[in-house]
Amino acid sequence: MPEAIPPSYDAPAGLLCDFPVHWDVTVNQVRTKVVETYPDGKPKRQLATGALFLNVSNAATGASALVDASGSAVIEYGTDGSMVWHVVGPVIARLPAGFSNLPRGLYTIDGVYRIEFSATGFKTVTLVHGTIHNLCGDLG
Repeated sequence: MPEAIPPSYDAPAGLLCDFPVHWDVTVNQVRTKVVETYPDGKPKRQLATGALFLNVSNAATGASALVDASGSAVIEYGTDGSMVWHVVGPVIARLPAGFSNLPRGLYTIDGVYRIEFSATGFKTVTLVHGTIHNLCGDLG
């Protein structure tokens, strides 16, 4: 299943940004629907859409930003635990060092893109058209 967005989240300094990060979800109207399953009943393809807004802050200084993460996705599940998200619109991505093809950061990704999750959790972001923005610079 897609990674659930916790209603609040804290990351220590150094995990995503040079400072501690906190967020609170202000709106979560995300809906998901499994549209295809494997013979064993596990999801093969799922749709996800809906409004998602987060108030993201630098927990040390209080600097904050409202983030729209209301993208829509078709999610394809591999039998090995991998996933591919085909996305249109904005999402928020927590990317610690060494877990993605992007440098460590807290990102908003917007446009048309694909995020591949390997069975080990490594995330590969492929932008077709749009923007990738690290929020650490805004909040630092």
